[in-house]
Amino acid sequence: MTNLLHRLNSLASDANFKLSCDILRSKLVPQEKSIIDLILTNNNPEQAEIILPDGRIFVWYFAIGSMINPISLYLRDLTPIISYPVICKDHKIVFRSPNGMADIEACLDAEFHGVVHLLTNEQMKHLDEIEFTYHRIKIKCIDYQGQYHTAYAYQMNIKDQLSGIPYERYLDIIVKGCEYYGVQSVYINRLKDEQPVIPRKQPANFQSFKDFLSDTYYSIDKLQKHNGDDPSLPLWVSINGKILEYAGLPPNDHPDYEVQQKFNTFVKQKLGGREVTNIAAKGLYDPLYKIPLNDEDICDEHRAQIEDYYYDTLGNPQNKLYWKPIGRLRQPDDSS
Repeated sequence: MTNLLHRLNSLASDANFKLSCDILRSKLVPQEKSIIDLILTNNNPEQAEIILPDGRIFVWYFAIGSMINPISLYLRDLTPIISYPVICKDHKIVFRSPNGMADIEACLDAEFHGVVHLLTNEQMKHLDEIEFTYHRIKIKCIDYQGQYHTAYAYQMNIKDQLSGIPYERYLDIIVKGCEYYGVQSVYINRLKDEQPVIPRKQPANFQSFKDFLSDTYYSIDKLQKHNGDDPSLPLWVSINGKILEYAGLPPNDHPDYEVQQKFNTFVKQKLGGREVTNIAAKGLYDPLYKIPLNDEDICDEHRAQIEDYYYDTLGNPQNKLYWKPIGRLRQPDDSS
């Protein structure tokens, strides 16, 4: 019941989000107006793509979740040519179980707000890879000047999935993005005041990996060899300087096999043989902290938050039997 009563505390992240946006603006190079005008000259409101005479393709994308946020976009190498707020008619936003991720659902006479980005076709294909649990659909949206446009949105692949409660971090990403791009305050206030969230953990409640010999250290070279490519070496990952070892897949007929096979494939491709804190800071961006462009940008509390996330992920019933902490990652200046 507590989660049903908790609402977003957006003030807590205001200062670091402003700092992150200032850093972002210093790095982005605005697109020349003449180029934007050339692209828009070929625009057709009935089409989600713009095809230039030279064959280049640009795509209108309607963002409803993390991709509303400029920092989330930048950390995924997505740099829209233009962006502006819109309303999507006859649809509603739904947060889906189990993790409260945003989805779009047809609903007559309903409407909700989001942000339209114009991306290159290459960036849109990259986004397809990121949103692999979703598929593209075409929607009609209307900007605040009353102009209609066709755009792509992402809808979850699993139909009729139950609704869920978003995490506070996730809703904060959406709200901050809405504020940045000028979405109408009536919609922003509805998200703040009416949408329940699962509250952020307080730092005092963060959990960490323990139960390994405190004097056991491994080099980065050793860690990298355990990336899953060599079947004779167990898979390792390092989380906040703590190395965990994977026990290996269960037998093919084991009830956990399918889940573990998928998870193992993901870890090998994205995390195996690496220190994952920086990767996670970008992939699990939180407006509460400064934009993580390098290791120095990640404060101790943020590192502890990331470790807590993986403690919950690897410690859940499906994974806890397969991962164990075995030691620490030796830092470059660590002579022990």
